[in-house]
Amino acid sequence: MIPRGLNRWKNSRLPQAVWAVPAAMAVLMLVSACGSSQPGQLQADKPVLVVATTALMADLVRNVGGDLVEVTALVPPGAEVHSFQSTPADSVAISQAALVVSNGGELDGFLDPLVQGSLSGDAVWVVAAAPFLAAGETDPHFWQNPLFTMKYIEEIRDGLIAVDSDNAAQYRTNFDSYKDALTKLDFDIASTLNTVAPARRQLITFHDAFGHFAARYGWQVTALVASDGGEVSPGRVVEILEQVREQVLPAVFAEPQFRADVLENAAQEAGVEVGVIYSDVLDDEVSNYIDMMLFNAKNLARLLR
Repeated sequence: MIPRGLNRWKNSRLPQAVWAVPAAMAVLMLVSACGSSQPGQLQADKPVLVVATTALMADLVRNVGGDLVEVTALVPPGAEVHSFQSTPADSVAISQAALVVSNGGELDGFLDPLVQGSLSGDAVWVVAAAPFLAAGETDPHFWQNPLFTMKYIEEIRDGLIAVDSDNAAQYRTNFDSYKDALTKLDFDIASTLNTVAPARRQLITFHDAFGHFAARYGWQVTALVASDGGEVSPGRVVEILEQVREQVLPAVFAEPQFRADVLENAAQEAGVEVGVIYSDVLDDEVSNYIDMMLFNAKNLARLLR
């Protein structure tokens, strides 16, 4: 079988000779000589089977793939990716997928062995954040900037075309439509956040997941812990309390998937509210990426104005 496309995200199972790839495309195809009955291959008149690591990644895939795809998220809505425990059913889902989509980096990189061990020989693996990670960026929450999310969906579009070239035109049309929606989202977020006085554009949160958001919209962000599994030091709590008091901030923020008791206790001591902010977990309150980002902007503006 002639490979449709490869990239720098190599699989250790493959010979080095396979990696003659254009670095611009963040799509990994695992090549093997398989018959048409192999898992991962397309079947006529059936949707492309896609597995995404998170519900957020799955939402992006659905917006680009539309009715042509059937998407399964390994980490279900409302669950935190770092506490996720895979099951044999996840391996089966990956083995049957034509396309697997992950974020990459510290967010879901620990799932790479699961994907590598289960992916069929004819499947494509898109690492959506690959262009940013290759440039040396380390904070994996790139989607917190909608302009970066545009790059994510570009990688997803190319992955779908790689496995289903017959529908390339539709994937490009869906991509263009969703990119327009992300352009509007970026404008709406900026307009909402601009209602907050510059002195109060301070996002204090439990988990450091909002650096790209802050950089895009001109905010400052301070977090109690640098990673999802980080420990909170007493000294860090004191620093946060001092910042809240000095800047007279009416609220701090925590993500619903984390037990942020330390932040809540600090907020109570400082006499401020703890607001909700979402980094990547979708739930009944925010069921898709655009709703999540708008919720965050509106909640920040409501509590910090």
